[in-house]
Amino acid sequence: MAQSQEGITAPFSDTVYLKAAALDPAFCLLWIEPHVLVNRDIKAEVAQRVKELILQDAAETEQPVPVPVPAEEELEDMEGEGLFAAYHKRLKRDVWTPPAVQLSHYIDMAEGQNALLFWALNSKTLPSLFQVAIRVLAVPASSAPVERVFSHGGIILSPHRAQMTDRLLANLIFCKCNAV
Repeated sequence: MAQSQEGITAPFSDTVYLKAAALDPAFCLLWIEPHVLVNRDIKAEVAQRVKELILQDAAETEQPVPVPVPAEEELEDMEGEGLFAAYHKRLKRDVWTPPAVQLSHYIDMAEGQNALLFWALNSKTLPSLFQVAIRVLAVPASSAPVERVFSHGGIILSPHRAQMTDRLLANLIFCKCNAV
């Protein structure tokens, strides 16, 4: 996270938020466009920076997929006698596409879709981006769970319990929020 000169961390300064917004097909890079007061060059620079962050993360997690090559015996077994002797069955090969191509393909096809459904359907066609999306979309998008903890703390620490120690309050909040 980026910190200011006073050592205070700016909210949403971590790059994971930029990557999460870009890899959510509901937003993609559309969140950059509506800023009317911002120069187009700045918009293009921000979009390029976000793309670079995603590609950098994809390159770190990428594992090249070996392309299976059939052995000569398998090719001989495929050749037979008869009507279709000259016909050779095409073997499916895993085609590796670079993350940059996957990213441009993703930007072209992402249009306000549900993130879970989109990545479930496209995990095989965009494998490098899928690995990044799994990591960055796991970040909670809201502070609602934390707000609930504070709410429980406010309910537990009533004026009648003003003499409660910090440790007891923490333990009671823990028990309340983690009860099954």
